[in-house]
Amino acid sequence: MHTLTHRVARLFVAALLITTVLGAAVPAATANTTPTDAPIEPSIQEANNSTTDDDQLETDPEPDGPTDASQVRLTPDIPDADYVGIETRESDETYNTSGTFATFTLSRPVESVRVNEPGASASMVGDGSVVRIEYESDAAPRDMSSLFTLELFFADDSTKTVDLYATNTDVSANTRIDPAYEDFIEYVQGQAESADYATDPDGLQSYVEYKEERATLLEGLWSEQIQTFIALRMAQAFSPLDWVALIGVVALLSLFASRKHGWVLRAQQIATSKAELVREAVRQDYEQQRNAAAKHALEDIEGIGRNDSRYWRNVGIETVDDMIQIACKGIVAVDDDGHIEQDDDGNDVFAHHGIDDLRKVDPITEKALREKTWLKPLIIEGRLRATTALSNIERALLTAEREYSRGNEVREARMQVQEMIAELRGEREFADAKTSTYGARELPRANDRPEGPTGTGAD
Repeated sequence: MHTLTHRVARLFVAALLITTVLGAAVPAATANTTPTDAPIEPSIQEANNSTTDDDQLETDPEPDGPTDASQVRLTPDIPDADYVGIETRESDETYNTSGTFATFTLSRPVESVRVNEPGASASMVGDGSVVRIEYESDAAPRDMSSLFTLELFFADDSTKTVDLYATNTDVSANTRIDPAYEDFIEYVQGQAESADYATDPDGLQSYVEYKEERATLLEGLWSEQIQTFIALRMAQAFSPLDWVALIGVVALLSLFASRKHGWVLRAQQIATSKAELVREAVRQDYEQQRNAAAKHALEDIEGIGRNDSRYWRNVGIETVDDMIQIACKGIVAVDDDGHIEQDDDGNDVFAHHGIDDLRKVDPITEKALREKTWLKPLIIEGRLRATTALSNIERALLTAEREYSRGNEVREARMQVQEMIAELRGEREFADAKTSTYGARELPRANDRPEGPTGTGAD
C-alpha cells in the first residue's frame, strides 16, 4: 500500500512538470510563427540595392545587338601592278602592305578614319565605303616593315582598329612620260604616219628600225666618198689660189647682177625718197592749214558774226580750230591750279566729248540741251537758242572742211550736228533738214533769227 502511494505521487509530479513545460512552450511557438500567406516586406538594404541596380541599368545600357564595327568586312583592292601589294595575315584584322599606298573596300561605310602613327595618312573615298592609306617614302626602312594602326569610326559610335605592316614605301609608281620627250614622240609619230606606219609602239619601232637600216646602207656606200670630198674641200680652204679664184667669181657675178638688175635697187631708193618727201609735204601742209584755222576768228565766218561769237568767246572758243577741238574731240578737265587731270593710267580726263555727248540726249529738245549738256552756258536765257548754237558749230566745221582741208576730222561730226538740228526743229527726215550743206536751202542768217533781249533770240 505504501509503495503504491509513492508511485502515484511520482506520476502526478511528472505529469505536472510536463504540463507546465508544454504550457510555456506553446505561447512562445505561437509568437514566433508567421502565417504562410502574409507578404514579406523587403529590408531597407535590399530596397537600396534594387534602386541602385535599376539606376545602373538605365545609365549604362548594354547594346542590344551587333555593331557596325563588329560586322564590317575589309576587302583589299589590289591594282594590276607589281609595285603595290596587300597580303592578308588575319582577315579584317591584320594585313601586310607593299608600296606607297593601300586601298580597302568596306562592307559598311565609315564616318571617319585615322592612322595614329606618323609617316602615313588615311582618307575616305566617296561615301566612306573605300579607305585609302598613303605612306610617306620613309615610312618603312629598306628591307624592313613598320606597323601602322588604322582606326575606323562608324555612325553608331563603334570603332575598329586594323594593323597594317608596311614595306617598300619608297617605291615610285609614276608612269607619266617626261615632258621633255613629248615633242620628240609626237615628231616620230608624225614621221611614221606620213610613211604609212602605225603610230602605236610596235609601228614606231618598225619605222625606227627601217630608218636605221637605210642609214647603215648609205653609210656603207658613201662613207669613203664623203671623207674624200671633205679632205679635198679642206685642202682648197687652205689654198690662197682658191681664195683668189673664189673672190674673182663672186666679183664677176656681182657686176653682172648689178648691170642687169641694178635699176630695181635704184628705183626702190628713189621711190623711198619720194615717199618721204610726200609725207613731209603733207605734214607741213597740215600744219599750215591748222595754223591758218587757229587764226580764223568765228566772227569772220558768214552766219556767225560778231554777235554770236562773243558768247563763244566767253567759253573759250574763238577760232575755227577751237571749234574743231571742242566739237570733234572734247575738252579735257583741269583742276583748280589749271593742270590737266589724269586718271590712274596716266590718260587725260575729259570734261566732255563734244558732239558725242550731245547725241546721248534723247529726245533732243531745247530744255534737255540746256540742262544736261556743255551747251548750257551758251543757251541760257538771254543768249543763243539751241538751234543757233548748233548752226554755229556746223558753219565752223563746214569752213574747216572747205577752206582748210580738215574734212577727215570734221565731216562725221558735222553730219551729226545736221541731224540734231533737223530733230530739234521737228524735221525727222534728214533730207528736209535746213542746213548749209545743201546749196538749195541754207541756214538762216544771224539777222534772220528772232530778236531777243540781246538781239540773238533768247528763250
